[in-house]
Amino acid sequence: MIIAMEADAYHLLSGQVVTLYFSEAGFLTRPDDTPPNVYFEPVIKTAPTLDRLLFDGAATFGATKVTIGNVLLVNQDGHLDALATDYAFSGRRFVVKMGELGVPYAQWSVVMTGTLSDIAVQDAGLSVVIEDRLADLTISNRPKYLGDNALPAGIEGTKDSLKDQLKPRVYGLVLNVSPKCVNTSKLIYQASDAACSILAVYDSGVALARGSDYASTDDMQANAPAIGQFRCFAGLFRLGGSPAGTVTCDAQGAAIRAADVMVAIARDAGVPDADIVMADVAALNAVNGAVLGVWADDDATPQTLLDEVAGSIGAWYGFDRFSRLRMGRLDAPSGVPIVVWGRDTQMALTMRSAGVPAWSVAVNYARNYTTQSDVAGAAARTTAWLALEFRTSTSENPAIKVPWPHADELSFDTGLVNEPDAVAESQRRLALYSVRRVTLDVDIPVTELGTVDLGEVVALDTPRFGLRGRLLRVIGINTGFAHGRAALVLWG
Repeated sequence: MIIAMEADAYHLLSGQVVTLYFSEAGFLTRPDDTPPNVYFEPVIKTAPTLDRLLFDGAATFGATKVTIGNVLLVNQDGHLDALATDYAFSGRRFVVKMGELGVPYAQWSVVMTGTLSDIAVQDAGLSVVIEDRLADLTISNRPKYLGDNALPAGIEGTKDSLKDQLKPRVYGLVLNVSPKCVNTSKLIYQASDAACSILAVYDSGVALARGSDYASTDDMQANAPAIGQFRCFAGLFRLGGSPAGTVTCDAQGAAIRAADVMVAIARDAGVPDADIVMADVAALNAVNGAVLGVWADDDATPQTLLDEVAGSIGAWYGFDRFSRLRMGRLDAPSGVPIVVWGRDTQMALTMRSAGVPAWSVAVNYARNYTTQSDVAGAAARTTAWLALEFRTSTSENPAIKVPWPHADELSFDTGLVNEPDAVAESQRRLALYSVRRVTLDVDIPVTELGTVDLGEVVALDTPRFGLRGRLLRVIGINTGFAHGRAALVLWG
C-alpha cells in the first residue's frame, strides 16, 4: 500500500490554480483512469497524519480537536524549490489516497482531505503544512459597515461611529441584544444584517409599541413611526422618538433548533449543502429540538458561534476525512456495537483515564445580551432579570459524593432560551457525567477499520480493565494509517 497526494495551489506567475501530484512511489495513471495520464512524482518521504478527536478532557462538546502531521517531500536536488517561491497554498484543498500499484487510482481509498496552509523549507526537503477544514471557519466573513452615511440619509453609520465594524447577525432566538445605531439622525437600528424578525424593542427595559412593517429601506428612511413606536424592515427598525436610555431588542432568525442553526452558520461561512451530511442534521434535531440562539457581534467567527450552539446541547461537529461537515450529540454508548474487535486484532491497548464523576450540573440559559441598571419603572422585564446575564437550572445527585467526596460540579453556558429545555438538558448531562467513564487507546490493523468513524459504538473482546461486554464510543481516529495501523481513542 502506498500513499498519494493531490494538492491544489495558485501559481503566482500564471495566475492559475493547478493541481500537484505527489506519491511515495512514482506511477502514471492510465488513460481511462481519473485523473487520466497523470504522473505522481515519488517525493513523499513522510506520509501525512491527521488525528481527529471528538473531545479532549472535560470539553465533551464543540469542534472536533484536530492534530496535524505535515507531509515531508524530498528535495535534495532542489527541483521542488519553486513550490516555496512561486505557489500559494493557503486555503487550498488537498486529498490523500492509499492503494496498490496496478489498481486504478480512482479505486484507491481516501485517507483524508483538508486545507493546505503553506510550504516550509525543512532540511533537505519541503514540508507541506496541512490543516483540517475547520481552519475555514476561523475567519469571520460578515460584511463591515461602510461608514459612508451622508446624514440624514444612509444606513451604514458614519466614519466616526461604525466604519469597518463587523455587522451583527442573528441566529436563532436572542434576547435583549444591543443593536447598532446605523443612522443617528433618523434613529435607525440594526440587529442583524441578514433577514430576521424583530420580536420586541425596549427603551430602558420598557417595551415600545409596534407599528406596521416597512416595505423597504427607502420606505424606512422616508417615514418615521409615531412617537413611542417602532417599525421594522428585515433586521432593521426605526424609532419614533429619541430614546430615554438603552435601546435593546429581541430578535429571531429563520432557524431556531441547534442543528438547523449550525447549518445556517456553516452556509454563511461558505460550506455548500453538498458538503453537509443532512442525515446528521435530522438526527440531531430529533434528539434535541429546543429553541436556542446566538448573536454574532464584534469579531465572532463561525467556529466560535458553532462552538456556542453545539455546547448548548452537548453536541460535537467537524469535518470527516471526505471533508463533509458531520455533527451529533455525545450520548452514553448504547445499542448494538457496529463492530467487536477481538484480541487478535488489538495491536495495543492502553487505559488513559477513569475519571471522577460529577454530582452537580448547572445549565445557564435565557442569555440576556445586555445587562442593565438603567431600568424604567414600567419595564417589561424585572430589574433582577435585566441585571443578570443568565438564568440557571441545576440538577444534583448528592449520592455521588459518598464514594467521591470531591466529585465535580459542572456548569455550562448555553444558548437555550426556555426553562423546561434547560431543566431537561441539566438532567441529561447529570445522567451522563455522574457515571464513571473510561478513556482508552487501541491500535488495530487498518484493514479492520472498515467504515467505522467518529461517534460510532464499538466493543472490545478483552479481559483487561473490565472491558469485555462494555460498549464504547469512538471519539478519536488517527487517519494517517502509518505502518498499517489505525489508532483509535474510545470512551464509555
